[in-house]
Amino acid sequence: MDIAFDNITNLRNIGFAAHIDAGKTTTTERILYYTKRIHRLGDVDEGTATTDYLIQEKERGITITSAAVSCYWKGHRINIIDTPGHVDFTIEVERSLRVLDGLIVIFCGVAGVQPQSETVWHQADRYKVPRIVFINKLDRVGADPFRVMKEIEEKFNILALPLQIPIGIEENFIGVIDVIAKKKYIWDVDETGENYRIEDASEEEVEDVRNNLLDKLSEIDEEILKLAVEEKEITVDILKSSIRKATLSMKAVPVLMGAALKNKGIQPLLDAIVDYLPSPLDKGDVVGVDPKTGEYVKRSPTYDAPFSAVVFKIQNDPHAGNVLFTRVYSGILNVNQKVLNSSTGKIERAMRIYLIHADKKEPIKEAKAGEIVGIVGIKDVKTGDTLCDPEAPIFFEGMHFPDPLISIAIEPKSSKDEDKLKEVLNIIQIEDPSFKVGKDRETGQLLISGMGELHLEIITDRIVREFKIPIKTGKPQVTYRETITVEAEVEELFEKEIGGVKEKGYAKVKLIPRNRGEGNKVTILPEMNPQLRELFINIAYESISFGPILGYPVTDVEVQLVAVGEDSTFTQLGNELALRKAVQRALQEGKPILLEPIVLLEVVCPSEYIGNVVSDLGQRGGELDKIENISDNIQKLKAYVPLKKLLGYVTDLRSLTQGRASFWMKLDHYAPVKKEKTLTT
Repeated sequence: MDIAFDNITNLRNIGFAAHIDAGKTTTTERILYYTKRIHRLGDVDEGTATTDYLIQEKERGITITSAAVSCYWKGHRINIIDTPGHVDFTIEVERSLRVLDGLIVIFCGVAGVQPQSETVWHQADRYKVPRIVFINKLDRVGADPFRVMKEIEEKFNILALPLQIPIGIEENFIGVIDVIAKKKYIWDVDETGENYRIEDASEEEVEDVRNNLLDKLSEIDEEILKLAVEEKEITVDILKSSIRKATLSMKAVPVLMGAALKNKGIQPLLDAIVDYLPSPLDKGDVVGVDPKTGEYVKRSPTYDAPFSAVVFKIQNDPHAGNVLFTRVYSGILNVNQKVLNSSTGKIERAMRIYLIHADKKEPIKEAKAGEIVGIVGIKDVKTGDTLCDPEAPIFFEGMHFPDPLISIAIEPKSSKDEDKLKEVLNIIQIEDPSFKVGKDRETGQLLISGMGELHLEIITDRIVREFKIPIKTGKPQVTYRETITVEAEVEELFEKEIGGVKEKGYAKVKLIPRNRGEGNKVTILPEMNPQLRELFINIAYESISFGPILGYPVTDVEVQLVAVGEDSTFTQLGNELALRKAVQRALQEGKPILLEPIVLLEVVCPSEYIGNVVSDLGQRGGELDKIENISDNIQKLKAYVPLKKLLGYVTDLRSLTQGRASFWMKLDHYAPVKKEKTLTT
């Protein structure tokens, strides 16, 4: 493989994302095959897909981590990140989107817009990532790409640009018509789909869809509108340029289609990646903050700019140590070069640099602007940290990770493995910021927390198989929150001798309940120097990190520091301790209550079982939102259900529907813990 690649204009950093089972990994596998990066087609269900390399991924046929691979197509290098579709691993999608320039969102031609694909779409909006759509599985019964396109436009308020028309549908699907070039691509030459026929399409075959495409482009592109009004020829180049402009400005999404498992439609998708998704240069300058001055500074995606990069993932390698998956935004990094971690202020050396291909690493001498590489040797680092030239410091915005929802108690079967287990949990915590390790305040037991049952199941499986530690685990427990229901104002005077020094402090605080979902806020009313102010803000937040009922984190509360001891008899430590005690007392006086996580649950199943599912959710205290018809005999149910009532739901749903239902859920809000109630419509 040609490692030296100097044309940043021809570089594409892209990701594939979608709902679970829409065909992301299968599509990635076909792309690697047709670009000659692999020499035989892998299969997700058989556990042979290149990007699914963890043993748990091979066994379960799902993607758990985001794997990085690169390939070449028509003079372009395409760096691909294949991300998970399961909601428990949304963090993998989040951190990939932070460093990608473009995204391919894959939708199932039958199921259409599914919940996780909605989540991914909104995440991509937040990071301003241009995207193209690939409607997959057109060989399946019930496939209808134009219905899916309409759904995309309605749900995401964006123009969907139809670039293709299917030739045949369901079992008769054999190819696509390119409405821009008016060509037919037919895959009936060989089983692998590597070779295909190209034929001319007639004007009648493309007229309706092409006119629809031109109408949509006319809404957002004056040049197309002018040519259409004047009835002048709109050439292929003008059309492609207009589509590219609309894609990069995120005013529209080009839509392609195919059947990845049947090896149809992948080569035109590769062409579209090259034609319509941005290079690092198209994305332009990246903006950060100068850590010394606090002012905004820019970095251009060029080789001669100062080096800057973001670590978006950390993976522990038993031989190399921590491998930092890094997106280089500007400049060049050489092996053994010193870099500043502007998030910690430490300077360390990048001992080795690798090109990553799934679980294989290829050593290289330098990493250039726009590239995604693995760096080894930098120790004190976490996901989201900025690495840069020590002479030109810059700090990029970090990443936001959700709080865990489910916890389980964990202990080694043998006490001699205690230290080893703590070490391993620390490694996993560095790799996965949505995974937390703590202790039960009452029992002192070690607790691990994650985004869902599957998340923790995979982690405990890794501890046993990968790290070879036999363990015992408790039952999954839901992570609650605490809040107050009334305002509380408290004064606290603190006087005590500590270490031979008399400490004296005073604090007056007021705690105010906030609306559900607003989060916490700290307001410092007295005038004080910025350093002391920052210190008191941190202490206030620490003081509400555990509540008075069961020690769960406090949420939706404003802490106002009304006054602190100011004359010379008061000490700083005394004031700090007075503030902590005042906040804890105010929490107790604010009539605290327990909040539980409520999830939005979606169940898709044959109509004959919908009654069973509704009745079962009624017994679980769920609130029915709506039931929709997906097709003649398939329905989708939406309900809000306490998460604690859905532990083990996968098994229960299987027996209720004879294994013919699928479900998806995500945290919607926290609500006061209620007594049992029945399903209400």
